[in-house]
Amino acid sequence: MPKIVKIQCGPGWVDATVPDSAIVLQYGCDLFPETKPLSDPAKVAREALASPIGSAPLADLVSEGSRVTIAFDDPFKSPAPIRITIPAVVEELLRAGVAEGDIDLVCAGGGHRKRTPLELRKLLGAEIYDRFCAFDGGVSRIRCHDCTADNVYLGQTELGDHVEYDKALAESDLVVYAGTIVPQAFGGYAGQGAAIGLAGARTLDSLHSHHVYKRKEIMNSNYLPEHNIYRRHKLAVHRVLEEKTGKRVFYIDAIMGRDGGTCGVHAGCAPELEEVQYPLADRIFRISVPQFDIVVVGVPHDLGYDTSDNPATLGNLSQPLRMVTDKPLLRDPGALIALSQCRGIISRHRPADREALELFRDCFSLDELYVHSDYFWNHSEYLDAYRHHYAFCPKHSLFMCGDASHHWNLARKSIVAGNVVPGVIREHGLTPAPDFDTAYKLALDGLGKLAPDVLVLPTFFSDPKPIFDVQ
Repeated sequence: MPKIVKIQCGPGWVDATVPDSAIVLQYGCDLFPETKPLSDPAKVAREALASPIGSAPLADLVSEGSRVTIAFDDPFKSPAPIRITIPAVVEELLRAGVAEGDIDLVCAGGGHRKRTPLELRKLLGAEIYDRFCAFDGGVSRIRCHDCTADNVYLGQTELGDHVEYDKALAESDLVVYAGTIVPQAFGGYAGQGAAIGLAGARTLDSLHSHHVYKRKEIMNSNYLPEHNIYRRHKLAVHRVLEEKTGKRVFYIDAIMGRDGGTCGVHAGCAPELEEVQYPLADRIFRISVPQFDIVVVGVPHDLGYDTSDNPATLGNLSQPLRMVTDKPLLRDPGALIALSQCRGIISRHRPADREALELFRDCFSLDELYVHSDYFWNHSEYLDAYRHHYAFCPKHSLFMCGDASHHWNLARKSIVAGNVVPGVIREHGLTPAPDFDTAYKLALDGLGKLAPDVLVLPTFFSDPKPIFDVQ
């Protein structure tokens, strides 16, 4: 007997009829059990600062007169740990003799859009925000990183990557980075947050190049450098960054569960920190599954970089297929069904997307799109929107607009079903469908079997994501 599953789709939900044998996977189910959050994460954060990994305690790294920058992940990861870890860091710095006026906060967004004051206040919490951002005419000590300005060039890695970073890494006596450990479709888990969050344009070009970031071989969540070229390059850049500045970045990272629940807090220096964090994250997020013929994923309207209405976000729909350690999640010739809304609408935060999408029409392959990098980096209108009007950096449109090509590498057929403009979907090499039943029939066509193995991910983009250890 078939069963009905409620799946996210745009701003609402749809009912999908799937085979009774289909595996429905959500955080908290038997296959992907929920990890109980820490009862007192603030206490654990303070303990982590006192007993860090690969470093002396935070209090021993500073003294009276030290100038400290606290960088932190932008809201594309959960803001909850920042409200726990940053107050703990500030408290420890003050106890060690650092003057509060010598502490600055930097939202480390890489090439993401800068955050409005109200967004930063919500992210940090009113208490910390109001302490560091004066409303009485004083100078704010909270800013957003700008990947196009006020960066220092530090040379190249042995792999040829440019090393260009926020001036705070050169000018501060210590940089503390408050990060978040969550599963990622590239390189396993977040970590070494400064490597991306505080990177200048030239480093972003290196680490997000077609060679390092877009090839089929690195579309996986294996964090071992020998299995993931992106991880090798990211670690190499981080290593040169510390060598050239003569200072190590001190991290305090939180491993996140559901609804901002904190499952662990660790402090110290990378890569030593990874040797503790990543195995713990594996126990929380890594699950064993077989291969499937069809993967069904629900897609909410808000996808962080923009809404699902933006064609540039279509590449995100392939994320489940990239959250693997080695073996593909889909057996050949498998199909992906994404239930989504995509009406071809681009928000004001991404003004360069429309031109990037048009340019991609003239390219025979994704790497050809990257020939236009200098044009986007130096486009005065797009730069002004990024620097002053809360838009993404111009090059981010190239990073995003060709991502639909991931589908071409990972699935025989990718079908986007729901409230979609069919031409928008077809233009990116994907197959449009008006509803799930039609999409399912299209997925069966060419599969060669009437009883496929089906995986359903109803809330993949809203809950903590699994990393699939495919057997």
